[in-house]
Amino acid sequence: MRQSDLETTSGEQQSKKSLTVHIIGASEEAELWGEFKLSHASCKDVYSAYADALIELASTYNGISTINLIFVGPNCPSKDVHEVRIIQTDKDANEHDVDDGSHKNAKKRKYEGSSCEVVIQSHRSNYDKEVLNKIPMPDLVVFFNPGFTCQDYKWSEALDVCTKGNTARRIPFLITTNTEMEAISDLQWLHQYEYIDELPAMVADIVNDDIVDHDADIADYSDTDNVFFGENQNSGSRVRQSGNMANDLFVKNRWIYGGLFSGNEQIEEKSEKKSIEKKKKSKLSSKKKKSNAALM
Repeated sequence: MRQSDLETTSGEQQSKKSLTVHIIGASEEAELWGEFKLSHASCKDVYSAYADALIELASTYNGISTINLIFVGPNCPSKDVHEVRIIQTDKDANEHDVDDGSHKNAKKRKYEGSSCEVVIQSHRSNYDKEVLNKIPMPDLVVFFNPGFTCQDYKWSEALDVCTKGNTARRIPFLITTNTEMEAISDLQWLHQYEYIDELPAMVADIVNDDIVDHDADIADYSDTDNVFFGENQNSGSRVRQSGNMANDLFVKNRWIYGGLFSGNEQIEEKSEKKSIEKKKKSKLSSKKKKSNAALM
C-alpha cells in the first residue's frame, strides 16, 4: 500500500512525501562505523554513504522528497547526530550525486524536483514510547543482526512499541542476520511471542522437519503471506570467522527477512480466541467432574 501511495504521487510536486525509517538497536560502532571511519579516509563520511545507497530508491519514487533515517539505541553516539545530505535524482545531474549540504545552491535544487533530502539523526535511547514522542512515526523499522533469542538482549519493550504502539496500521519491518540458523531461530521466536502472524512457508517446512529441498539463492516470497525470508543480495562478500568456534564462518547480514508486524487487532483477536478456548476447556473439565462416578 505504501509503495502504491508513492507511485501515484510520482511527479506531483505539490504532494511530495517523506519516508521515515527507524534503525532500532543501532550503535555508534556498527551502523555509524565508529572508529572505522577515522582510520579509513575513503570511508570517513558515513552519512554520505547512506545517502548514496538511497539514490536508486529516491530516483525510482519521485514522490519522495525527504528520507528520514533515524538511528535509535543505547549505544548510539553520546551527542545526537543531525546531518542532511542532498541526493541528485535527475539523470542530467552533476557527476556528484550526493551533496553534503555545503554547496550554496543545495537548498535551491531541493525544490526543483530533481533532488531528495536525506536527514540522518541518532538518539541515544531505548526504543520506547518516550523516544517515539520526539521523532516522526516510522514507515518502516529495521534491525541489523538483533539476536532476538540471545538471553543477553531484551527486545520485548521495543517490539511491543512496534506492534501495540500504533493503532492505525501495522508496521513493516526488515531484519538481517549473519546466518540462516539465526534467521530461522529469530522467526520462530517472533512467531512464538505473536509479534508476527505466521512463519514463511520455507521456514515452517524446516521447523516442522518436512523434507523439502530449497534453493538458498531464492527467497521465500508470497503475495498472501505477511513475512518473507531469503538471502540478502545486498550484503557484503567478506567472510568472517566467529570468535566462538574455529570452523564457524559467516558473512555479516547475509540473511534477511521482513514483512508486517502483528497489529493491535490481530493481537486482540488472538487473545479473544485464547480466552474462549480457555473457557471451553474449563466447562468441559467441569462437566467431566460432575459426570465422573468416582467423584459423586
